[in-house]
Amino acid sequence: MKLNTTETTRGIILRSGWETISYSLRLQMLRFSLFMTSIVATSTSIAGGVSQCPVDTIPIQIVNEIESDPETVLSAADMGSDPHFRAFVTAITKHVAARLAGENRCIGSADSKKRSLLQFVDWPASTSGNKPLAPAPSLGTRPSGGCRISSPWIDLAFERKPVPWIRGIVRWNRRQLLVDQAVLAGARNLPTGVAMPLKSSEFEHFAEDYANSEILREPAGKPIEERVSPDLLWLFRRSWQTTRGPFSGGARRSMNIAMEKGSERYTQLVIAAIDRCFASDGADIRYNTILDVADLISLEQYKINAPIR
Repeated sequence: MKLNTTETTRGIILRSGWETISYSLRLQMLRFSLFMTSIVATSTSIAGGVSQCPVDTIPIQIVNEIESDPETVLSAADMGSDPHFRAFVTAITKHVAARLAGENRCIGSADSKKRSLLQFVDWPASTSGNKPLAPAPSLGTRPSGGCRISSPWIDLAFERKPVPWIRGIVRWNRRQLLVDQAVLAGARNLPTGVAMPLKSSEFEHFAEDYANSEILREPAGKPIEERVSPDLLWLFRRSWQTTRGPFSGGARRSMNIAMEKGSERYTQLVIAAIDRCFASDGADIRYNTILDVADLISLEQYKINAPIR
């Protein structure tokens, strides 16, 4: 059968035209789909609240008993091998970033970063030797607005405007935990403020004195309560007592276990202090002992009751 040339040509033109229209429609539909996706994403972001402050915009520094590491950010910080300390630094830094985001005051500008720093102080109950501690950081600066809080666990200053900045000395202080627990157990005559680590020789002396008096039952002049600090007595009386090996070794292990048991509640205490500061404007808040923070946390939950073994 012979086809009409004119009709064949018309059919080709029609098919070509339809394919062109079809491609154009598909392109428009793709563009519309991308547009709607962007609208949904924007709406989801708005519904979810304010944008997050990148946690790595907040400068941090790790300070131990000997030295201070260079200033860095969370993702690059060398926090040592203690998983509880690493979790502490991470939780506090992320919480501060979240609170800044809640007020749309991210530490973004060069001036904000220059003024901001969170120093995490990692202190043992007793030093690894008898050398003096590295100089303890001092907050120094005082905001004109914002807030400032001073306590044995954290010193914090936060400025809202004109340029937002935040500075803090956040202490992971094992002896402070001992002092807190001794106070909650009813001990008296403990110094207020930041509990400083003992020298290694001092810790060894107190541990030996306790072991000789309370475990070996050797006669002594004064009662043990008059010879050993109440916070160390709290630890020693809950430590594994044995005549095999130095008692001080077991006491140090018990100290590590105590910090593991109390790490979550210790972190919650520091976070509650941060929240107290952010909730204030122009306030200068001070806590001296664990008994002062009953408005921040449950003291009964912070208390460690079980034997440390």
